[in-house]
This record gives sequence, C-alpha cells and structure tokens, in this order.
Amino acid sequence: MDNRSPVLVVLLMLILLAAVSGCISAPGPQSTTSPIPDTSATPEHTVLAGTQKGITTTSTIAGQSIAAQLAAVKSDNAIWREAYRMFSNMKSTEYIHPPYSVDDALGIYKFDCLGFADHVLMNADPAAYREIGRGVNASIESYAGYFSKLDTRTPNAAGWTKVAHPVDLQPGDICLWLKPSTFDVGHMWIIAGEPKVNPKRNDEVLVRIFDSTEQHHSDDSRTGSTYSSGLGSGILGMMTDGEGNPIGLYWEGGVSTAAGEKDTTIVCGRLNR
Repeated sequence: MDNRSPVLVVLLMLILLAAVSGCISAPGPQSTTSPIPDTSATPEHTVLAGTQKGITTTSTIAGQSIAAQLAAVKSDNAIWREAYRMFSNMKSTEYIHPPYSVDDALGIYKFDCLGFADHVLMNADPAAYREIGRGVNASIESYAGYFSKLDTRTPNAAGWTKVAHPVDLQPGDICLWLKPSTFDVGHMWIIAGEPKVNPKRNDEVLVRIFDSTEQHHSDDSRTGSTYSSGLGSGILGMMTDGEGNPIGLYWEGGVSTAAGEKDTTIVCGRLNR
C-alpha cells in the first residue's frame, strides 16, 4: 500500500471538515498594535474588575464589569435571553468544529460560531431556525442568503426582518460576515448590548456581542480566563460607509487600527417575536 494514502485521507477529511463547519474563529489579519489613545480620562473610563462564573472580566464602559453590563440589558428578545442564559450557565467552553459537545445540565458548550448561533436559535425558536435552513442544518451561507432577502420594515411570515445599519442593532439580533469562496467560511455573532458610535472614529459602531471564537475582541470575557476560546462576550467594531451600511469589521472594537473583511457580505437579521 502507498504510505502516502493515509496522509491524503487525513488531508481530505480536514478539507471536508472546513467546508462543512461554516465558521472560522476570526476575520483576516488586522493591525492591532496599539489602542486608540484616550485623552479624556474620567472616572467613567476607570477599568474595574468583576467575576462571571469564575471568569475575571474588565470593562471601560461606564466602569462596569462585563457581567454588570449584560445584567443591565433590558430585552424581551428570545434570542438574547437564550444567549445570555447559556453564557451565564457556562462552566466549560471551547472553540471546536463539529462534532460539537454541548451539555446544558453541566454547562458545557463546545462549538464554533455557527454551532453557537444554531443552538441559541434552536432553543429560542425552533420554527425560526427551521425556516433558515429550510428543513436541513443551516450554514452561514443559508443565514446570509435568508437575511439578505428580508425587508427592513415588515417582518416575514416567520417574524424576521433585516437590520441594515449597525447603529440600529438591538440585543438578540444575529449578524454574520461571509467570505466569498468555494468553502462556506465566515463568522457569526449575536448582539448582546446597545450599539454606540465610537467618538474617536465615527465610521465605527461599537457593540457588545456573544460569540464562540479563538481570537478575543476588546473588553472580552475570555481574556485571562481558564477557557480562552469558545463562548464569550466582547466588543466588536462594525465599520460603516457614509450611509451607515456595514462594510468591514474592527475585530477588537475601538482598538483595531484597521478594518478587515471589507470584501465580504456583512448582514444582520432580527426575530420580531
């Protein structure tokens, strides 16, 4: 037998896995060498520490810990409630591609970004999830195609609308970027807080999100945690054009010095029920 055959089989399996996983841990490389300087330091910008399920968290938003920020969110959105419940219930997490390992009773959440979004939506509204995938397991491409066709004002029969502008995002909205390629590759996240325009860079909308990733955002619950990858919450920056449409991402919101994924589809959907 040709000794190279097992190697080829493994390589093919890895390629197939990448193709079906539909998610990577972060956008392409960005320059994140130095944060945007803050020359207006006040007590509101003091960095405080908090604890969320054994995770040390910090924040520069009004001096609140990440746990306090999330607890202060007032939302009846079923997707936000489920994402927050999973985050609060989490005892072990890791960023992995399928097969996932999820045990709600034990607080174990091991999945990639697509797996996280799928589990949240399946638990929050199974019918809405089935609508996305048309009866099969949804891919990021499925979400992107579905959200792109939605109206921004009138919900469809399943209750979905598209959110065209990042400044209008609300907790529970689902967003994604999709990289055009032969493989279904991109990233997905769920909005965890209210968006704010970066006062030092007005083409950037800062928003706290929930996602599963290996690459941390700014003010991220995974930074310094025992579980450095997997489910967590951080600040993502969404780059906008002159009309407020999303055209790129600052992976570390307010910190990244250049936006990435400017040649990709970036789209968000909202479940209105």
